[in-house]
Amino acid sequence: MTGGSGLVGQAVKAVSQQEPHPNEEFIFLSSKDADLRDYNQTKAVFQKYKPTHVIHLAAYVGGLYKNMSYPVQFWHYNIAINENIMKCSYEFKVQKLISCLSTCIFPDNTAYPIDETMIHNGPPHYSNEAYAYAKRMIDVQNRIYHKQYGCMFTSAIPTNVYGVSLIGVQFD
Repeated sequence: MTGGSGLVGQAVKAVSQQEPHPNEEFIFLSSKDADLRDYNQTKAVFQKYKPTHVIHLAAYVGGLYKNMSYPVQFWHYNIAINENIMKCSYEFKVQKLISCLSTCIFPDNTAYPIDETMIHNGPPHYSNEAYAYAKRMIDVQNRIYHKQYGCMFTSAIPTNVYGVSLIGVQFD
């Protein structure tokens, strides 16, 4: 799991430790393990652990002021992280990849209630557009990796603490 030291990663870790999983090993990576913006460091992590399943939670984040002040970094860093995870998941034949999106991906001006079919129906709020668009591209990447290579890549949108929406490839 990328982003294993973050809020969602720590929650998944707590749940995973509640009952034994004898044939599974959970690895919770943080930025101390690798700079996922760098392809070679990302590849080294995949070589080390040889994952069969990946939950991708890692992102370059920093709050509203930082989003508005450094949009190029937010775009570039998050696109690089996501591309490296997708590319390595493909290259290392990961069976399933689930990436975490964000509610900020939804259009700023939209009808409510919102659902996962609406994420590309207009621009996100200007205050975090670089981060939001980078996160939206995960949805596009999931589809094109599936279309060209048959990869089982999908995404979850943690819209609130009570549930998530799944988009992308349906798993059997």
